[in-house]
Amino acid sequence: MDKKLHLFIIWDNARFMEKQILNDIKKKFEIFKTYEINWSKENFAKNLSRFYGKKLPKSCKKEKEVGFGPFLVVLVYDNHPKIIKDGNHNIMVAKHFYRHLLGKNLIHASDTQDETAENLLFLLGKSLKEIEAETSSSAIQTITCDIPGSLSWTTIDEALDLARKVPFTKVIAYKESFLIHSRHADIVRRVLNASPCRFKIPGRHKYYVKVGKNKQPVYIRKVH
Repeated sequence: MDKKLHLFIIWDNARFMEKQILNDIKKKFEIFKTYEINWSKENFAKNLSRFYGKKLPKSCKKEKEVGFGPFLVVLVYDNHPKIIKDGNHNIMVAKHFYRHLLGKNLIHASDTQDETAENLLFLLGKSLKEIEAETSSSAIQTITCDIPGSLSWTTIDEALDLARKVPFTKVIAYKESFLIHSRHADIVRRVLNASPCRFKIPGRHKYYVKVGKNKQPVYIRKVH
């Protein structure tokens, strides 16, 4: 079976054990790249909620649990993946081992390729294909910024370019707006940081995206 790209996140409150965790990751997987990402404290909770989406329960204080400081993102190749119904068994076993070691849910891992692709969009603003085309690096790359579009977008093209990286997504200019058809409409909404408008057009749900001080209407529709 072909090797698969996955990622682990070692959140701030788990970094006191990062050396032990990284050593174990190296034994089990091939480390491709490592990033240290620093989200701003004032937007950390919003970034976290956007990253996890519906997987993060409302009123959850996840940011206090994981910590507000810089966290590590470790991209790894599993050269011998063991795919089961819920994802890559090897990744899931490693994730649960690290969580058990820490005594808390302070490690995130992408169990499937779809989850890897989704995570990369929010963390790095890149598609899985773009990342895999890059060269492996042993140096830790530092990134200090929030998830793209956290407060607002510089231009609508910047926002739509990222939305187009969601698999099976098509963007069409429509009058003064845009029609966005996607199999992954929920991910597109989170990528764009789109907010719902108060009314709907049948079959095409209307949202707005903050661009500078303006609100750009878009229509995001789930297709199969």
